[in-house]
Amino acid sequence: MGLGVGSAWVFRTQGQAPRPLKLSLMPAQDVVTLAFALERNLFAKHGLPVELVCGGNTLERNAAFSAGQLDALAVDLTSALVLLGRRVPAAIVSTLFEPVPNPRNNNAIARTVALLTHKFSNYKTLDDVIRAGPRRQITLIQPSDMEYMTDQLLLAKGVRAGDLNRYYTGVEDYDRIQQIAQFLGAGSQGVPVGVLPEPHATLTEIVAEANQMGMIALADYQSVRTPPSVILFRKAVLEERGAQMSRFFAALRESITTLNSSAREFIISTLIKAAVDICFPDLKGQELQFPAGWQEKLRIPHFPMPRALKREEFDAQVEWALSKRYLRERLAFEASVDFRYLGS
Repeated sequence: MGLGVGSAWVFRTQGQAPRPLKLSLMPAQDVVTLAFALERNLFAKHGLPVELVCGGNTLERNAAFSAGQLDALAVDLTSALVLLGRRVPAAIVSTLFEPVPNPRNNNAIARTVALLTHKFSNYKTLDDVIRAGPRRQITLIQPSDMEYMTDQLLLAKGVRAGDLNRYYTGVEDYDRIQQIAQFLGAGSQGVPVGVLPEPHATLTEIVAEANQMGMIALADYQSVRTPPSVILFRKAVLEERGAQMSRFFAALRESITTLNSSAREFIISTLIKAAVDICFPDLKGQELQFPAGWQEKLRIPHFPMPRALKREEFDAQVEWALSKRYLRERLAFEASVDFRYLGS
């Protein structure tokens, strides 16, 4: 279950105003506030028509954005940098999500990414994976923030930088996240270890437990820096419709405020409805069934307000992307961001 994807482009439009903003989301917890705003018609309430474009894999989504068929993307920072590195005329307008202390839960920080294995993999700790050597046993999305974070975990454990990629079985498509989860939950030797974002990680653990499969969390990434996900707009859209951006952020802030003050049962039920109504309208109810008590096990984070990306966050990610050869040349911070509309 995710908030994003299918095998074909699907269009869901809010409002009747012409020329809606066309927005695409990655399938992860990071986009919860945008999905909520769409489901609750908050963009329409603030006078801004938004069209959510669901489906299509990462390569298709990037191609559509590059060709001007999409106006905005909600993506991880690495994906944004890759597009900017291809000289797509776009700018990061704000952060979207990052793990922050939850004042409603003793300031605990909810897990956002997990490194998982199943009981048939012979791994019980991350050290076991490293001792096994670089055998491409970790399946993850490349390039991605999850790869960046996994690199930091392995480097801290003494893995040489030149060996990092030899530990990975990489897939480029963000829409493969659910497939990785299914292989893990089935105890497949094809995916002995996988990196999953929330809520996929917890749902995988829940289903595996119900099936008496046994799932082991090898790392929760609390010890490494988590890059914020971001909202990326085409520069032409910002210039042509900049006056409407205050409405976009007003709707997003209302969504965040509502979510952070709502009961967890309301958040969970609303997000399930959003996932189905927005992207999977043909799903039947029984296809979303999970074991009894699964709602109590979901990790509900505190959703931060959008903010300007910090230069040091940008530069750290650029340096890593250059070292991995995801970027051919260094990106300039000033040319890659546009925070004019955050305070409007």
